[in-house]
Amino acid sequence: MSDKKINFEETLNELEKVVARLEKGECTLDESIELFSKGVELTKLCNARLEEAKLQIKQLEAE
Repeated sequence: MSDKKINFEETLNELEKVVARLEKGECTLDESIELFSKGVELTKLCNARLEEAKLQIKQLEAE
């Protein structure tokens, strides 16, 4: 996803799936750690996209 624009909705949807699996509590410890790690990365991607959108809005407002 480096050069490609981050699709916020798809990333958020994937994060929601990760959270749902963790909340079920049916994963092994290793699976839970892996899912948690993936959730952290997805959260970072979502936050980055939101920050990018904020900057775009500020630039539009300044024009």
